[in-house]
Amino acid sequence: MKSVKTVIISLIIFLVTPVCVQAGTYTVGVYPHIAFGHFFVADEKGFYKEEGVDVNTIEYDGLADWVRALGNNKVDFSATWTSTHMDMYLKGLNAVNLGFFCFDKGNTKMIVKKGMTPEKLKGKPVAIPADYFAMHYLVYHYLKPHNVRFSQVRIAEMDEEFAYKNFIKGRLQAIVTAGDYINMAVKNGNGVVVFSNKDVAYAYMGGLIYFRKKTAIPESDLKKLMRAWVKAVRWYKDPSNDKELQAILTRRFRDSLALADIADDEHYRAARKTQQYLSDKDLLYYNSDFIRDVYEKMLKARKEIGYPGDVAFNYEDMVNTRIMLDTLKEMK
Repeated sequence: MKSVKTVIISLIIFLVTPVCVQAGTYTVGVYPHIAFGHFFVADEKGFYKEEGVDVNTIEYDGLADWVRALGNNKVDFSATWTSTHMDMYLKGLNAVNLGFFCFDKGNTKMIVKKGMTPEKLKGKPVAIPADYFAMHYLVYHYLKPHNVRFSQVRIAEMDEEFAYKNFIKGRLQAIVTAGDYINMAVKNGNGVVVFSNKDVAYAYMGGLIYFRKKTAIPESDLKKLMRAWVKAVRWYKDPSNDKELQAILTRRFRDSLALADIADDEHYRAARKTQQYLSDKDLLYYNSDFIRDVYEKMLKARKEIGYPGDVAFNYEDMVNTRIMLDTLKEMK
């Protein structure tokens, strides 16, 4: 048995020795899209390690697989469009938008055959890569000015490559697609771009989404993660890092370069232009009152589309940019 003196000495040593608390291992879900670039940068440039957090990046093959993973709480974090996040929240997923870093302008487009009109699309299938609100939003906005309701077309989920092949064979008259499939559908399929996420960019802001589990992630860890992501975005935005960024993305998306649209220098430059990453000053502005208006606009569209079973809309629970705003101010 230890003597009283030994126990006291051990206790003193314990009290005066710094305790290093290791953060948990967190997961980030991505699919082949340039908008996930800052997650790879945070990993490969060591920003997670600098902040003392362990992060595992899980890469899904396509959009539908990624959406299903998020919907089933398979990851802790991801970057999703604001419209994607709203869809998941209103369908009952416990997910909060921690703020956004960029606008996605033009990487996803709706394409129809030449001569096709919204009126002619009634009753016909429109292929989308995943059956959720962000994809519906493009179709809805294309149809609305022509007094054609969303319910008057048939939505068909299929992956981009399969939809493209059916489009060029004439089996489909309209598709929503991304990456280099946009250019190929126009060139090889007699297609015309009729609407783009650039046309409603506010609904395609790249938000940092936290998928809350039963055991909450400590706010101290959320702040460490946010610091790593802010560092990554600053690195991403620096033109002198462009070649290294291209190499990182090409390596990570090596099996899906057509979908990611970075197969060569020309495609990479075009894809990067679709991602408008914001300065710290703009981030402070857009993640304040502006983002609330975005969600109100999308809620109105959801009501017009007529989604069944949406949960009650609670902005304060769904969007919390305080950690991002505090982190940006601290990192000036």
